[in-house]
Amino acid sequence: MSPLRYVGGFCWRFVLAYGLLIAPWPGWNAAYGSWFRALNQSVFVSDGQRLLRFEAAKDVRVPMDTLIELANRARGDGSGNLAGMRLLLDSRGVGWIPSALFIALTLASPVGWRRRAWALALGFVLIHVYIVFSVGCFIWNQSAGIGLVALPPFLKAVVAGLEETMVTQLGASFVVPVVIWAVVTFRVLDIGRIFSNEDPQRAPSRGTTM
Repeated sequence: MSPLRYVGGFCWRFVLAYGLLIAPWPGWNAAYGSWFRALNQSVFVSDGQRLLRFEAAKDVRVPMDTLIELANRARGDGSGNLAGMRLLLDSRGVGWIPSALFIALTLASPVGWRRRAWALALGFVLIHVYIVFSVGCFIWNQSAGIGLVALPPFLKAVVAGLEETMVTQLGASFVVPVVIWAVVTFRVLDIGRIFSNEDPQRAPSRGTTM
């Protein structure tokens, strides 16, 4: 099979898979939002001075479906009112879009199904490490405003830049999944096999590579 046919087959499979994954299926965004909040709540727990809760945002007319309540227990007015803030987050943009991109790329890859299954399993873990890291940068940057963290100017600029890239602009949500997909799915020999017209799905290999 020529390299152009590999590229063409990959492209149509990717477009089909990605289109199906990001389509607004009834109830899917709400289901993923619940998973997204549960995952992050299990990682970012309330401890010490910090009070942190992930909840579903009540205003469903906006894409920001996740409400993060963040408060400092050490800062109160004596009446039980704590210094805090409410943050809104789009679980679809921050979490599902990069996940769907990675899944579609992996499913469309011209490698064997066993290789794809391993890549999906490992990549799913890595994608969620990235998602949790993105949310962590968002919370960390905002925490400085209520005295939960004290960041020097340089580190404050770094964290603010990470929040801007990962949460506000979401540029990394398209780059990181591609990098993870390439790392967990392909081997060095795959490129040579494709350009030599050898089917990478049928090529002999060592270990779990199909």
